[in-house]
Formats: sequence, C-alpha cells, structure tokens
Amino acid sequence: MTTYGINQTVFERLMAYFQSEEEIRRVILFGSRAKGTARYNSDIDLCIDYTRKQKWKVIDAIDEIVGIYSFDVLFADSLNKEIAQQIARDGVVIYEK
Repeated sequence: MTTYGINQTVFERLMAYFQSEEEIRRVILFGSRAKGTARYNSDIDLCIDYTRKQKWKVIDAIDEIVGIYSFDVLFADSLNKEIAQQIARDGVVIYEK
C-alpha cells in the first residue's frame, strides 16, 4: 500500500518524525507526488515550515527514513516567490501542528 506513491511504512515513519519534532509546524508535499503524476522513481518534494536554524538535522533524519527514495527539502522561510506560488497552488499539506 502507498500514500502519494510513497511506501506506507515510509510515509508513517515520516509522519512520526514530523510529530516528534517540536519545531516542525507544517509539511507540504509538492511536485509529481502531490499532483498524482509520480512514477516509481520520482523524488519526494517536501516544503517544511521549521523554526530552528539547524536544518541539516531535518535533512539527515529524512534521508535515514526514506532510504532508497530520492528527495528534495525546501524550507518555507527561504522560498523564492515563484516556488512559493507553485507550492501554494499544487502542494498538499501532509502534516500540520
């Protein structure tokens, strides 16, 4: 079983991680997985609203969780206008405190 084309176990582990991090306020899935056009080898595109400066810790944790999936993480506080508009238009909120 999959959620947005992501293995259910991997998706559940991501959700558990997001819940465990006090500073993660919201996570938006965007790109082909949010649009429903992902292929088996599509990456996971995430936009994370995170309040701490040590963002590399979030990236390391996600890397460990997703395993073979490739992924891109953008942080909400550093988006350019064009990407922010794309995420607002096509993104799906998958986690929110």
